[in-house]
Amino acid sequence: MINIFDEKVKLKEVAEDNAKPSIVLIDDDVAFSAMLSEFLRSEMNMKTDMYLNGRHFLEDYKATDTRIIILDYDFSNVDGPDGLTVLKEIKKVNPFALVIMVSGQDNVEIAVETLRVGASDYFYKLNKTVFPNILSSIIKLLEIEKKRLN
Repeated sequence: MINIFDEKVKLKEVAEDNAKPSIVLIDDDVAFSAMLSEFLRSEMNMKTDMYLNGRHFLEDYKATDTRIIILDYDFSNVDGPDGLTVLKEIKKVNPFALVIMVSGQDNVEIAVETLRVGASDYFYKLNKTVFPNILSSIIKLLEIEKKRLN
C-alpha cells in the first residue's frame, strides 16, 4: 500500500532543489485526464498541460522540454499515431524524456513493449490505485533525475 504522506515528504525534498514539477497528459480520455490533473494538483500542486492526441503534442515538443509525460497507449477516439508511435518519436527528440504510459489495456506484452522502447513506467488505467501509483512513479523519476544531474 502506498503511503501518500511519505510520498509527499519525498516530493517536497526533491522539489526543494527543482522548480515545481510540470506534467504533460496526452490522452483522448478527457475525463481521465481531468481527474488525474486535479489529483496531481491537489496532492502535490503539480502543474499539468493536456493534449488530446500525440500529434499535437509532438508539434510542440522540443528536446529541451523537461516535463514528465503521461502518455495514453491507445488513441481510439482521435486520428493520429498510437501511443507507442508517439513514445518512439519522443525518444528520438529527447532520449532522456521521462514518459509514463497508461492504458485501458491490461496486457503484459504491451507493457513490456512500451518499457523496451523507453517508457519509464506502465500503468493500467482501470486499476483503482492508478493515480497514487502514477504519483509514486513521478516522485521516483524526479529523485532519479536529481541524482543524474548531480
